[in-house]
Amino acid sequence: MLFSYNADQLPRLRMTGHIRYSQPWIHFARRLDEYVLYVIREGNMYLRENGLEYHLKAGDFFLLEPGLQHVGTRKASCDYFYTHFTHPELRRVEDGAAAMAELAEKRRQSLISYNLDAADPTDSVTYLPKHFHLSGGEHRSLLRSAVACYEAREEHYKRRASTFLHSFLLQTAHEHLMAEMAVRDRRLNRSEAAVDQLVQYLNRNYTKKLTSGEISERFEMNFDYLNRVFSAMTGSSIFSYINMLRINNAKQLIASTDLAFSEIAYLVGIRDRYYFSRLFKKLTGMSPTEYYKKARGQ
Repeated sequence: MLFSYNADQLPRLRMTGHIRYSQPWIHFARRLDEYVLYVIREGNMYLRENGLEYHLKAGDFFLLEPGLQHVGTRKASCDYFYTHFTHPELRRVEDGAAAMAELAEKRRQSLISYNLDAADPTDSVTYLPKHFHLSGGEHRSLLRSAVACYEAREEHYKRRASTFLHSFLLQTAHEHLMAEMAVRDRRLNRSEAAVDQLVQYLNRNYTKKLTSGEISERFEMNFDYLNRVFSAMTGSSIFSYINMLRINNAKQLIASTDLAFSEIAYLVGIRDRYYFSRLFKKLTGMSPTEYYKKARGQ
């Protein structure tokens, strides 16, 4: 089960904290008009919500819904974070498969987007799972920060705690998407999965010297075939995409630093400054100097 979550809206946190029951304990019955988030640190929690039973274990994320009764079904020791909150645009989604396909497409659009645009490349809706096992504990530090803000009760403490909660929810949505895409990639044909991985690889490694042979070897596929599939899925050839990444990041450096153009060319992976100037003009319609003057309002 999934919930659509408008990431342009902050959740409104009412209370948050951390509880440790070292002796077996059973959850009391209640029905609330707000969401309750549980993240289990250690132990177990056994719940029934709206007639459905859940067994929560260490590392689990679980979202209780407003208006539905929940009650414990079995005693157990448990150590967990809890957060009570509302959100104006957090709603249950009926077609989870369509929602995940939509989010995967947003990820693809984001990966190939121009990062200097003021607007985000996709809309603000992401999707949260109801029950999900978190793979690691690193972003649970966001919950600890939310609890610390809430307990300190300093100025704007609930707003600050809400921003940590918001970040945690977005991280969870991302981790859930990655888990779903790993399952999807096992179903996709090998070339489609390779293109998705290649886009991520190029985004991280465009400053290095990349050759068709190195790419072919890394992804264990014929380069010409991989390039055809890449072009069909992204609208760009592999090396055109690499050049786009390099020039887009060169534009960022020209606009925000006083580095020489030769240094900028080197930093984005182009060793020949004359080729850099030709490529820059080809992709932007202006020379690096003209772009510098435009970016500085000269």
